[in-house]
Amino acid sequence: MIKKYNFLVVTFFRVTDPYSGASEVSFNLFKNIPSKKKKLFQFSNNDKKYKDVISIKIKNTKIGKILNLKKLADSIIDHCVNKKNIIIIIEGASWVGYSFILYQLLNFKLKNIKFIYHSHNIEYLLRKKKENLIICALTKFFENFIAKRFDLFTVVSKVDQIKLKELYNIHPIILSNGAQLPVKVEKIKSKKFYFKYIFFCGSIEYLPNLDALKILVEEIMPLVIAKNPKIKLIVSGNKYLPFKEKFLINVGFVSKVNFYKYLSGSSLFVNPIRTGFGSQIKTINALAFGKTIIASKLAVNGIDINSKFKNLYIENNKNDFANLIIKKINSKRINKMSKDYYSKKYLMNNIVKNFFLSKKLFNLIN
Repeated sequence: MIKKYNFLVVTFFRVTDPYSGASEVSFNLFKNIPSKKKKLFQFSNNDKKYKDVISIKIKNTKIGKILNLKKLADSIIDHCVNKKNIIIIIEGASWVGYSFILYQLLNFKLKNIKFIYHSHNIEYLLRKKKENLIICALTKFFENFIAKRFDLFTVVSKVDQIKLKELYNIHPIILSNGAQLPVKVEKIKSKKFYFKYIFFCGSIEYLPNLDALKILVEEIMPLVIAKNPKIKLIVSGNKYLPFKEKFLINVGFVSKVNFYKYLSGSSLFVNPIRTGFGSQIKTINALAFGKTIIASKLAVNGIDINSKFKNLYIENNKNDFANLIIKKINSKRINKMSKDYYSKKYLMNNIVKNFFLSKKLFNLIN
């Protein structure tokens, strides 16, 4: 039944590389759709060609994206000519206003199309404390519109499911984030460094990541450096960082394989995130890799934690977080039991397969 459908996955960011949590989730979802009739549309200035991927070149700014939504819509509409049984999955990892505008452009020209919104977080609540009242009001309007008009709305965690039901009186289906290691763990060679270091990954364009990095750089690391000045903090996912501390090393954007090389070579993976919704794909990947992790409670939201594996430490207090870094800095070995458990439990292939066998999706396409 699924195989007769044409699936179009749409993102407002580049997902084919470099590594980020949103790109990982979106590309793995696309790759694991159980149909050969699928295309991915992305905003990207990368000229590299990928099978079944159509890239729309833009200026990577909010205005640049808005101005090029018509171009994206036209490309999708052209692709849909003479095709039936079309399901469009829009990735909700960017401002929800893009999805609203794109839906209007597509819905005006295309008929009998099914729309699925794959939410990565709750946009309105995410922006409520950070943006002005006008942006917040627009975000809530757009998100409510999509929640009511789209044929299916998915979330990544039980917490998000409950919150969205309270906000918009809808019943979204859970489509969890998952991990998919690009190569066998044993074949990944670590990045070589001559000092002990901890690793954090995340684009600061996503405000909760910026807040987490700010806590790490300004509050936690000074406590660590005071006791062990040789420890360094490696950060990936950004071209520039608004911090100049000597212990900080910005490696910029990295490929998916290089992300795992930095993860492999690190003493610890850290994630002190304290705001936001959704689930942290980078935490899932680190668990599936078997790394020792120090994280906030929010960093494991939506993750079924198995307490018998002694490689995950949850801590919200900055002093205790710093003390754990100092105590566990020599934890370089891979926890094989954790790797085996989480890499299987959160294997994206299985998660997507179960989603496409779900009752709600079955009702949608029948």
